[in-house]
Amino acid sequence: MKVTTIIGAQWGDEGKGKVTDYLAEECRVVARSQGGNNAGHTIVVDGKKHKLHLLPSGILRKDVVSIIGNGVVVNPEVLLKELDNLDSERGQLLISDRAHVIMPYHKLLDGGEESSKGKSMIGTTGNGIGPCYSDKASRIGIRMGDLLDDEILMERLEKAFPRNQALLDHYGIKSDLTIDSLLNLCRKWRNELSQFITDTSLLINKHIDNKDNVLLEGAQGVHIDIEYGTYPFVTSSSPTTAGAALGSGIAPSKITDVVGVTKAYLTRVGSGPFPTELDDEVGEMIRDKGQEFGTTTGRPRRCGWLDLVMLELSNRICGFSSLAIMKLDILSDMDEIKVCVSYKDENGAEISHFPSSLSYLAKCEPVYKTFKGWSSAEIDIPNGTVPIEMKNFLDFISERLEIPISIVSLGPGREETIIF
Repeated sequence: MKVTTIIGAQWGDEGKGKVTDYLAEECRVVARSQGGNNAGHTIVVDGKKHKLHLLPSGILRKDVVSIIGNGVVVNPEVLLKELDNLDSERGQLLISDRAHVIMPYHKLLDGGEESSKGKSMIGTTGNGIGPCYSDKASRIGIRMGDLLDDEILMERLEKAFPRNQALLDHYGIKSDLTIDSLLNLCRKWRNELSQFITDTSLLINKHIDNKDNVLLEGAQGVHIDIEYGTYPFVTSSSPTTAGAALGSGIAPSKITDVVGVTKAYLTRVGSGPFPTELDDEVGEMIRDKGQEFGTTTGRPRRCGWLDLVMLELSNRICGFSSLAIMKLDILSDMDEIKVCVSYKDENGAEISHFPSSLSYLAKCEPVYKTFKGWSSAEIDIPNGTVPIEMKNFLDFISERLEIPISIVSLGPGREETIIF
C-alpha cells in the first residue's frame, strides 16, 4: 500500500498532471488537496489533449475514485463545465463537504484587488481563489456541505455577502448580486452537485485502511506557498506535503512517498525575482518549443535555467522521496545546458540556500554548472536508454540534491515516459 503525494517543486506548471495521470494507473483513489481552478493540468491520452483546472487528473481513468478534498476551493460553474466536457470518459467523482465555494463576488473582487496593487500586482489568475480563501480564514465562507441546507445557506449568505459587497463598493465594482440571487444560484448548484458531496476524509482513510494505493495531487508549487513561497507573489494555500495531508483529510504520517515534480528548466508566471531568467533567444526557444503559455490564463511564461537552490528549499520543506524530471525533451539538441548551483549576492558572497528577502534575491546572480548538450536521435524511450550527456545531467541533479530520480518525461504522452 502506498499513499503518494505529488508536489510541484518550483513555481507551478511543472507537469504534475501528467505524473498524476501516469501514477494513477496503480491507484484506487486520486485526490486534489488545495488550490482551485487557478491550476491548469494538461494530460494527453491517445493523442487527445485534456485541460483540467479543477478536476483531479485521475478523472480520466474510469476505475479510479477522484476526490476534490477539503483544502480545495470550488467554482461550481467551472466544475460542471469540466464534467460536461468529459462526458462518459470519466471515473467516479466525490467532493468534500468541507471544501469552500467560490462565489460570484469572489471573482469580481479578485480583479479589483489585483488592479489596485499597481506595480505590485501578483499575477493572479483572477478566478476568485484568493478572496475565497480570505473568507475561509475570516470564518464567513460557504462550504459545499452548506449548499445542502437552505437554513444554513441563508445564514452564511447573510454574514458573507454584506462584507463582500462593502469590498466591491470600496473598489468601485458594480454588480447586480443580491442575497436572493445568490441563494437561487446555490440551489441550482445543489441540484446539480449534491450527488457528489460527502465526507471525503472518511472515504480516503477507509481506502488506506483497506491497503489501497492513494495519490494526493497538489496544485501550483512550493515556491508560491503562502508560508515558504516568494511572498507576496504567492498563492493562498499550501502546495506542500503538509498541505496535501491536511487538505485531503489524512494524517501526515500516512504519506509513504513524496514525488517532487520539476521541469528540466524553470518557468514562472507573474511578477517577482527570477535569478536564472533568460531574456534572450535561448529563453524564447524554450518558451516556443515547450509551449510555455499558461493553461488557465494563456499568458506567456517567463523561462530560465533549472535552479537547484530553489529545489533544495522545496526538498527541505516537503521531504521528497524521489524526483520527476519533466519536459527534458525540450532541452534536446542544444549545444550546452546550464544548471544553477548557487547564488552570488551583491557583495560577492556565495549562498546555497534560497533567501526569504525578495529585495536580497533580486540582487543575486546565479552560479552555473554547464553541461554538454545531447541529440534527440539518441533517445530510445521504449528501451529506457538515453544519451550519456543526458545521463550526466540527471545524475548531477540527483547527487547534488541527494534525491533519486524516479520519472523522466520526454514528451506529453503517457508513452513518452521513462521510469527508473
